[in-house]
Amino acid sequence: MKKVMLLTTALILFLIIGGCSDNNDETGPDPRVAAFRNTLENSGFAVSEGSTKQINPFQFIHDGVIDSCAGNNAGQPYKCFPVPLIPGEEDEQGRKEQGVFRLQPYEAIVYVGPTPPEGDYFSYTVFLWMRHHNSLIEKGDWLFAALGDPTNNLTIKTEGGGSPFEKNTMIVFTPDEGIYNRILAAAELAGYPDSMINLFVIPSTNPIPLTNLGLGRESDSMLVLVRTANFKDQQKGNDYLNNNAYGTVFRVTPGSPPALQPYEQPPARNRNSQKETDLIPDLENGLERLKTAILVQTEHVQFRSFESIRWFFDSRDVLPDDPTSPAYHQFVAGEASDTPYLRTAENGSAANFTLGMDDLVIVYGVNHAATGIATYSSLSVYGDWQTNQCDPPSQFIFGCNDHVWNGVAGMNSHSFVLNGKSGAEEYIPGDPVAPYLYAVKVKRICAPGEKFCVPVPQPGDDPAHKDNPYYGIGLTDPMLIGYRAYLNPATKSGPSYEDIVFDRAIWFKTK
Repeated sequence: MKKVMLLTTALILFLIIGGCSDNNDETGPDPRVAAFRNTLENSGFAVSEGSTKQINPFQFIHDGVIDSCAGNNAGQPYKCFPVPLIPGEEDEQGRKEQGVFRLQPYEAIVYVGPTPPEGDYFSYTVFLWMRHHNSLIEKGDWLFAALGDPTNNLTIKTEGGGSPFEKNTMIVFTPDEGIYNRILAAAELAGYPDSMINLFVIPSTNPIPLTNLGLGRESDSMLVLVRTANFKDQQKGNDYLNNNAYGTVFRVTPGSPPALQPYEQPPARNRNSQKETDLIPDLENGLERLKTAILVQTEHVQFRSFESIRWFFDSRDVLPDDPTSPAYHQFVAGEASDTPYLRTAENGSAANFTLGMDDLVIVYGVNHAATGIATYSSLSVYGDWQTNQCDPPSQFIFGCNDHVWNGVAGMNSHSFVLNGKSGAEEYIPGDPVAPYLYAVKVKRICAPGEKFCVPVPQPGDDPAHKDNPYYGIGLTDPMLIGYRAYLNPATKSGPSYEDIVFDRAIWFKTK
């Protein structure tokens, strides 16, 4: 009887508002959103509304909110979900404004609305932001570790199927199966088909607790991050980023705590596919030929060769609160399984360099998009010094003594090829492997019209941010190159570290 009454209420509201339409349709907002909220509230939930917001790590670090840009992917924007507080909840350290929230083990965050505009990639991921239980730092340890595989453009369920971009979807982020089932029932009563509803599990047991849920100061804090990359229509991309009401965010809280039905952590997606060296014979020999040609054709008085190594622990290794683990309370800077993360190294250890006016770095490697093992790949230039904001503790909110890792410049695989030829073919023309390789110069100033070149700004070079030093890297500041490769179409996750050939770089002193 209760279900019939809920259905009747939802249908009446649905018909009064005017039927079904897309959330981003010119005829107005999707009336199912109001019907959904009404149905939830009639079934005993308290529902409060949040928003979607673009976040700027450069401004956050400048304002003393964070102490690292966390290896931001240069040129690619981010949004988060500022989640409303519930009555009586403390907004400790002003975290709500930054999109950081705590969650009770029987609550949910729900996103309903359109997916981002067309591009190479998007994803929705919940991260364990700060761990307060047994923290090494009084204010809590900034981990920034993914709580599961991202819901990305290859895995998301959307209304109507087909292209996943600008399509209505619903994502329920929750640790509790009972709560999810009740939300699912309310969504279906409001007119949302099950075929567009996604579950993102916030793991609370596996079988030991992986998250410390609750509202107290010992509880973990979290962040929902929306990543996007390479919008096809930049104006549509800008409109999406600047619209804080792009879709609807609800915090859903039952009127009284139910018996818990916690989810275990879902198994990780399989990232193993085919090795690039099997897909493209002679690939590694081609890289050696490219290295030799770069050294021969680049005038220099000194050089250093860099390989690359894994940059971060896997988030899954960070989540268990195990003091014996080498990943215990380690900062992983937003690591998630949609890409491998590499950084420059020498002799198997992390290494950096400085870039003066007479210095040049040539970055080279395999174009993972060309081999077919990634949708797009990229390189980014990062500052690699520590911000030293631990003393006094009042100077920072999130983080302490992490490296700045401000991604100030970069290039992705769309620009590794120009007029049908890769940058590697500038050095080894006619080589059968060259179309699968890339070569890019990184230096302070690129000549007008210079191909395959990334200029690295100094602080103050950007007039719009002249007072923010994190938009650049000084001539004597240490820096590194970071590498990513997003989404193997075969696995719908980032290629495995075992399947890719790691990127390389050579630093030159030219005078």
